Amino acid sequence: MHAWYLSGLDHRPFQHLFERSDATLAALGIQRRWAGANGGHPCRISLSDPASGSELLLLSHVHLPLHSPYHASGPIFVQRGVSRCVLPAGKVPPYVQRRLISLRAYDASALMRSAQVCAGPEVGAQLDSLFADPAVAFVQLHNAAHGCFSCQADRIGISVT
Repeated sequence: MHAWYLSGLDHRPFQHLFERSDATLAALGIQRRWAGANGGHPCRISLSDPASGSELLLLSHVHLPLHSPYHASGPIFVQRGVSRCVLPAGKVPPYVQRRLISLRAYDASALMRSAQVCAGPEVGAQLDSLFADPAVAFVQLHNAAHGCFSCQADRIGISVT
C-alpha cells in the first residue's frame, strides 16, 4: 500500500487572472500562452498536458510557502477552466512519467530530509522509499531539466501545504 498521493494546486487563486488583459498580466510578471500540439506545458492544477490550443498562464508561484530556509518559488503553467486534481494513492500522472524528476523530501517543519533525481517511470517506487521514513511529511517534485515545480506528494492523512 502506498503512503502518498499526488495533487495539483488549488485552482481558485488563479481563476481571476484569466480575465485580466495581457498588459495587466505583463505588469504582474505573468504571460498568457497557448498549448501546442506536442505538450511541454503541463498544468500544475490538473496534472495533465493541456489540449492543443488551451489557454495557459505562465507565472511565478510560491510552491514552498512555509517558514523555512527552503522557502521557494518558481515558474509554473496553469490552464483556464480546470479544477484541482487529487490523484488516487500511488498514481503518477503521464507527464511526470515522461520526464527526469527531482524529488525533494521535507519534514513537517519544511526542512529537507532527502533529495534525489530519477527517471519518471521510477517516481512511484522512489516516493514509496522516501515515505518509508516516518519523518517525511511531503515530497515536492520538480522537472529536473528546467527545475520547475511539478506537483507535491503528501503523506496520506496529512496535508502540510
